[in-house]
Amino acid sequence: MKDSGVEWLGEVPAHWVVRRLKHSASLQSGIPKGKDLTGKVTIEVPMLRVANVQDGYLNLSEVDLIKIEPSEFERYALKYGDVLMNEGGDNDKLGRGAVWKSEITSCIHQNHVFAIRPAEIEPEWLDLVTRASYAKYHFYRVAKQSTNLASISSTNIKETPLVIPPKQERKQISLHIDEQLKKFDLLEKNA
Repeated sequence: MKDSGVEWLGEVPAHWVVRRLKHSASLQSGIPKGKDLTGKVTIEVPMLRVANVQDGYLNLSEVDLIKIEPSEFERYALKYGDVLMNEGGDNDKLGRGAVWKSEITSCIHQNHVFAIRPAEIEPEWLDLVTRASYAKYHFYRVAKQSTNLASISSTNIKETPLVIPPKQERKQISLHIDEQLKKFDLLEKNA
């Protein structure tokens, strides 16, 4: 074991890497709503909002449509494997997210939903790690707090420490966690 260098995380296996999210992924902010498009050429596209991004899954039962200028589409377009994360809301919803698997074609996201594009790690690993209690603690610690609401900036998300085991170990851990979550889901369903 070795010290992770993160006070609230403690020790990690000596062969694991601990680095900030900004060194393993890029972050894209979404489109703000309410832009005046009077007299401009527009296209209408589906847009994910905070209500669509749940903790570990996407709720796509109601997806808004938004008019945007065609030149803005590429800037806000979601790509397969983006890890979507909410900017804020109630404290328990802070940083909640899920992996985008292109369930809807030509979809963009609003400015209260970040799209994080992993470069060196799998989207599923990034999603698991950012849903872990130590990452949630980081989000809560750096969030702006107001009455029952919290929000986290893109700068603070980029500073999230990630634990990164070797690829094969990430795969084994991910499979184990998936199996455990399926058991919990079944228990919940039966209860």
